Amino acid sequence: MKRLTNQPTERPTTHVLVLGAGYAGLLFTMRLVGKTSAKDVRITLVNDAPHFTERLRMHQYAANQTLTWRSLPRMLAKTHVAFIEGKATHIDVGGRAVTVETPAQTRTISFDYLVLAIGSLTDRDRSPGVAEYAYTLAPRGPLSAAALREKLPALAQRGGRVVVVGGGPTGVESAAELASSYPRLKVHLVTEGKPGGAFGKDISEYMGRTLTRLGVQMHAEATVTAVGADGVTTAAGEAIPYDVCLWTGGFVAPTLARDAGLAVNGHNQALVDPFMRALGHPEVYAVGDAAHPQEDPGVPVRMSAVTATILGAHGADCLSAILHGKMPHPLSFAYLGQGIALGRGNAIGFNNYPDDKPRHPYFTGWLGFQGREFFVRLLTDMPGYERRWPGFFYWPGKRRYLAARKHLAQTGGDQVSRNRTLDPVR
Repeated sequence: MKRLTNQPTERPTTHVLVLGAGYAGLLFTMRLVGKTSAKDVRITLVNDAPHFTERLRMHQYAANQTLTWRSLPRMLAKTHVAFIEGKATHIDVGGRAVTVETPAQTRTISFDYLVLAIGSLTDRDRSPGVAEYAYTLAPRGPLSAAALREKLPALAQRGGRVVVVGGGPTGVESAAELASSYPRLKVHLVTEGKPGGAFGKDISEYMGRTLTRLGVQMHAEATVTAVGADGVTTAAGEAIPYDVCLWTGGFVAPTLARDAGLAVNGHNQALVDPFMRALGHPEVYAVGDAAHPQEDPGVPVRMSAVTATILGAHGADCLSAILHGKMPHPLSFAYLGQGIALGRGNAIGFNNYPDDKPRHPYFTGWLGFQGREFFVRLLTDMPGYERRWPGFFYWPGKRRYLAARKHLAQTGGDQVSRNRTLDPVR
């Protein structure tokens, strides 16, 4: 009779399911790949397209510029990541499972850790008629950048009219790009305040002069209250006719987190702790535009590609630390600068270190354009750098959070807040 001996049991592989392969989700995935091994961690990445979408270039895509689409399966080849082209439609947090609709079938995918990196989309509920009549810079589908790309050439030939609504970076960039690419188009920009007004007088005035030089008709301090089939109406009663309306006014996250019962804010962003975990659900992480820290990290956490990249990298670092039995560091970062495109060959770039407030020096014209192009390419290339050199991406301001906590403790700040912030990972 053979004698039984204790045989070592294999440790089960941890399954990490990532929803979304934008700036945050793809960098999260690549960074986690470099910090884990295939025998310990299995990663599945779900995205609704087989390629990476450069959202920073969607205004260029709509204006018929040629973009290079990067294949996600090719980028993920020879890693321990399984790619699924599909769209998540339902999250069962308690059952740790996600329903995904693929081109071929509907699947249920279980997880040990879930990462929400589903990005954001244009808020079509801001005004009546937007959903029915206005185009957005969504990459695909009806009334999308792809649909606008097909419509504009013929419209430009007959000197048609395009109304762009929104005075933030997306609206300003879109109006400038359309006017620059199609000089025969009659481009109108409708803004609640001054174009780029959030960046201060100097930057706003430069944007205004540039748009005027490109032939853009400005409708400043005009709030659109309704979008019709052939025109928009403002709060002052002004009717502005159009052949095409491009709506860029405000962004929200998809409702997936809200529908799953996670705590969210008014923009459908999942509320997260300083380690990017959904409140009350340490098995669910949220990064990028889909996430909003409940606790202020000391700088504005706004929807942007730069912020998404930082949150994606930080989320991967936090989950990696958990998987290795270590204590992660809380979210902390600072901004370095920002660039806003103003048509082909022109942009304005400026310093916003560390708190996202624009400061001199400003870089305009060709120099500003080249600076913006450098950082747009860098953000797009970053997942590849992470794959080649794990941990490559570094962001400024990593010690600001702990310095603020130390100052709070020394000055007798809120003890409850400090305890919640530095609560050990369970």
